[in-house]
Amino acid sequence: MVMAWRFGAVSAEAVMAVVATAELFEDWVVGVPTPVDADRRWPETGSIVRKDTDREPHGRHSYDRHLTVAVVESWLPPQELVLRLRSGLGGWIRLTIRVQPRPGGSLIEVRADPITASARLRYAGPARSRAEERCVMVAESLIQLAEERSAAGG
Repeated sequence: MVMAWRFGAVSAEAVMAVVATAELFEDWVVGVPTPVDADRRWPETGSIVRKDTDREPHGRHSYDRHLTVAVVESWLPPQELVLRLRSGLGGWIRLTIRVQPRPGGSLIEVRADPITASARLRYAGPARSRAEERCVMVAESLIQLAEERSAAGG
């Protein structure tokens, strides 16, 4: 497990509005192949984000041209989103985003837990620091997008 915290001078509601906007998913989740498409129910529990591979189906994905990138495990507005996310090594991680209101802004906690054995490789040895950096990048991207949307009045 790796974790990162960042404080942003934006409200928890502004951060969660970014999380709830399906079109912004690939802007704040680090390392997701683009373009992606979230289903209409985003971010309700059970909703899925997929990538169109633009290749002929084969192997274990032979039923579908779309590769599942993320599945929402739980959505508890205005404080938490838990995703099961495909890792770069082909395994799955659980990405938890918690937002806590604080005076002058909000504290964003991003936690990543490997679920599968191949994803655990990312959390051992020298690769662990890269996983921590990705958590930091998610939190910082959420803050930046929330600031931009607040400044634009949306």
